[in-house]
Amino acid sequence: MTRVPLSVYERRRVAVLAVVSMLALVIVRSTTGDSNDTTSETTTTFTTVPPIVEDSVPVPVILGGPAALPPSGTAAIAKPATSANEYTGTATFTVLGYTERAVCYSTTVPQGQNLVVTNINNGQSIKCLSVYSTLVPPGIAIVLHQSVFVKLSDLIDAPIPVKVTW
Repeated sequence: MTRVPLSVYERRRVAVLAVVSMLALVIVRSTTGDSNDTTSETTTTFTTVPPIVEDSVPVPVILGGPAALPPSGTAAIAKPATSANEYTGTATFTVLGYTERAVCYSTTVPQGQNLVVTNINNGQSIKCLSVYSTLVPPGIAIVLHQSVFVKLSDLIDAPIPVKVTW
C-alpha cells in the first residue's frame, strides 16, 4: 500500500479538528462534574428564631384623625346628575311588533311618551314611541325594533349602553 502525502490544506483541517475535539472534551468534562480532582463539602448552618411572646407585641396606636373604617366591599362611584325625565341603561332589539312608526318597549318609561334613545358608545340617537310590553327581558331597560336598532349600532353589539330622555 502506498501512502499519499496530505496536502497543506488537509493537514490544517486535521489540526483544527483535533484542537476543536480537545476543547469539546474539556467543556463536556467540566460541565458534567465528573472531575476526580475536587472534593465537595456540605456546610449546614442553623439559625434559631426566638419565639414571639404575646406580651411583647405592642398595641397599634392611631396617630391623629378618625379610625379607619373596615372595608365594606363596595366603592363610591361618581355618577353624573340626571333629570327626572332621563335614565341610562341597556338596549337590545327584537323583530316582533313592527309598525310603520318606530316603537320602543320599556317598563320604566310612561306609555305614549316620545323618547330619544342615544347610544352612549358612539353618540348616535333615534326617536321612538314608548309602548308597554312584557317582552322586556330582565337587566334590559329598553327594547327597540331591529330596523330602529341598526340606526344606533350593529346588531352584533347588542346589548348596548343607552341614555333615554323624554
